[in-house]
Amino acid sequence: MLSQIKGLKPLRLSEYLLLVLYAFVLPFSWRIATFVMIAIFCVAVFKGIFESGFKIKGWQFKNKIACIIFIAFWTIYAISFLYSENSAEARFQIGKKLSFLLFPIYFICSDLSYLTKERVRVIMRFFVYGILALFYVNVVLAGYDVLFEGVPKSRLYDPLFLELGTGYIHHTYVSLYICFAIAVCFEGIFANKSTRSVVFNIVAIISLLAFILISKSRAGQLCVMLVFVILWIWLTFVKKKKKVGLIAGTVMIALVGLGIALFPKSIEKVSHTIANLQNPEREDIRISIYKSCKDLMLDNFWFGVGVGDRSDNMMDCYIKTREDVILKVRPVNDMDSVDFSQNGRDCMNKMWEIFRGVLTDYTFDYAHRVADKYSCDYSSVRENLAVYFNMELAIESNCNIHNQFLDAVISVGVLGMLLLIAIFVLPIYMWVKSKRFDVVYFSLLFVVAFFSMFESTFERQMGIMFFVFFYFILFHASFCHDVSKENELLNEK
Repeated sequence: MLSQIKGLKPLRLSEYLLLVLYAFVLPFSWRIATFVMIAIFCVAVFKGIFESGFKIKGWQFKNKIACIIFIAFWTIYAISFLYSENSAEARFQIGKKLSFLLFPIYFICSDLSYLTKERVRVIMRFFVYGILALFYVNVVLAGYDVLFEGVPKSRLYDPLFLELGTGYIHHTYVSLYICFAIAVCFEGIFANKSTRSVVFNIVAIISLLAFILISKSRAGQLCVMLVFVILWIWLTFVKKKKKVGLIAGTVMIALVGLGIALFPKSIEKVSHTIANLQNPEREDIRISIYKSCKDLMLDNFWFGVGVGDRSDNMMDCYIKTREDVILKVRPVNDMDSVDFSQNGRDCMNKMWEIFRGVLTDYTFDYAHRVADKYSCDYSSVRENLAVYFNMELAIESNCNIHNQFLDAVISVGVLGMLLLIAIFVLPIYMWVKSKRFDVVYFSLLFVVAFFSMFESTFERQMGIMFFVFFYFILFHASFCHDVSKENELLNEK
């Protein structure tokens, strides 16, 4: 760290230290990171005035297409304000996504020629320090509660693990951070031959695996396995270290097996989800939401409903689906359909009041008694109970669609989705063109794209501020660093 800050001018030094601090605090709190981000922008302005003369150098516009795509993505959300009836919600959503506008402007206007690849690697390392600190602080707090306060062992698992410790952080975003941090550590093993660095990265990977198992995120556990596959392919076929790749692959398989043995409850969530994909009686809430909003997406495919009206329109879909489910509940005997619709409603409501969305074998056994009480055909109750529970949960919590690409279609139409896809595809195209490859950057793109298929990743600042910041930091290291370095040397001469 000290070697990387030597020779930097005061304002450049301040800016760099703030970038490092931003990476470190982001896993703990996006609110703190917001204040650091504001400080970064302020220092960049002063640096432009006093050190750079407010001159934007030509190399800063090289590969500006990435900035244009991000700004365009934010702009179409801003335009959707014009056809959103709920203007208050539209303003809130546009403000929430402001990082898509501000960070591209910052990376174009701020002279980051000093931001070498090694300095970028330090920023990545401090992000790893941040997520590890989050893990170990909560391990200590949870362990103390279990050992000395008589708290049940469930305190060691999500959501209690973080909620009663450093504060609630959604397990999806924790898992997203962890998967990216594992890629950073894995690359660090081979980038730095220092024994101390290698040991640290190996210990860090083991700790992060424990963290993701504790978080009980199904998508996170699947994603980390896929990240391991990507890293193994990179090591074996890109770096062409086949012997090392064989050893690394064996260790990865062993770690996954050890995780399954030590954390069986976490793995059960994944296996149950996969087993129930074709079982309508155990339908996952995401599947129910996708089906519920299908017509909404098709009817507003080109321009969306507007970012302000997205939630209201989705709520209407949930309510309609719930009512359709009630109509599917059949009577045991022939009876007036108008009278029976109330019986079906009462039966489903009773089940919801008792179980609040929890589906177990006992839930179905009890449903038999409730169905008899209200003269409902048990098979029709059983077949539709999961969807009814899912819709009640979606209505109660005002669920988003849990898919960022579909969320973009609903909010701003197909153009928004295409711009979102372009954000992920552009670096891959540029790697093919330049015949270069950055496994950490690719891991960031893969992890965020993967989670975006199961979550509306950019619905929260924890996802937005993380992705946009590291996207442009790594974009600079991959595509702008060599050009900026050459220009800096020419200026010095």
